[in-house]
Amino acid sequence: MRRHGWTLLVMLPFITGFDGSRAREALDLAFHNLYGADVLAAVELVISAPSENVRVEFAYGRKRTPEGTRTLLYSQSGDRRSPRALLVQRPGGSDRIYLSEGTQGAVRPLAAGNHTWPLFGSHFNYDDFRTHSADEYRIEVLGPDRLQGEPCQVLRLRPVVGPYSMVVMWLSTERPVIVRADYFDRKGLLKRYRLALEHLEQHFEWWVPMKDEMLNLRTGRRTTRQIRNIMVDSYLGDEVFSLRHLARGRMPRF
Repeated sequence: MRRHGWTLLVMLPFITGFDGSRAREALDLAFHNLYGADVLAAVELVISAPSENVRVEFAYGRKRTPEGTRTLLYSQSGDRRSPRALLVQRPGGSDRIYLSEGTQGAVRPLAAGNHTWPLFGSHFNYDDFRTHSADEYRIEVLGPDRLQGEPCQVLRLRPVVGPYSMVVMWLSTERPVIVRADYFDRKGLLKRYRLALEHLEQHFEWWVPMKDEMLNLRTGRRTTRQIRNIMVDSYLGDEVFSLRHLARGRMPRF
């Protein structure tokens, strides 16, 4: 899309056969594809820096329950001495974060704040990692577009809460996938999420972005995120996502 066409599209939203109710349904399907499965994944982050790139490896497990979503973050090795975190999201409630380190069994709570703290010093932050639903946004349909040959609908999202004032999102119309998202704060365009479609893999009914990136448009630096190993719809017992298990530091290995 040409620059002047993109400006016009943002200023004059229109609806062409993809109305508000369909947009909300499509957005929820894309979020469900990202966050709906119980997963265990090993991830590598490559963070651009002035002198040299920084590589970070970690693992996470996510479990959905009727009471909410619990997510474990820990070192890929599962070493009991390494720091680890348990993120708890409850519908209609505030997020809760618990940290533990070492083998002494100490667990301390951490305020989620406005969800802006960076994930392992990368350009992905906590809000980019937590689960979302369409109910968290006011939605406008901007119209059709095509990225990487993929037909998309462009949505303008106004978050009810969170660190962003606006998100412009490209949703594929062929599968429940977010191809690109531009994030704005009060100062304007901040950063851009991009998925390379050649790194999209299907695991059962789930489309998994095995490699994507977040680009800070003000500094020009970026973080590339690559999933090295993943188990989708793998069974992890509730006890793995408990504070007691977090304190013991016995994290899943794979």
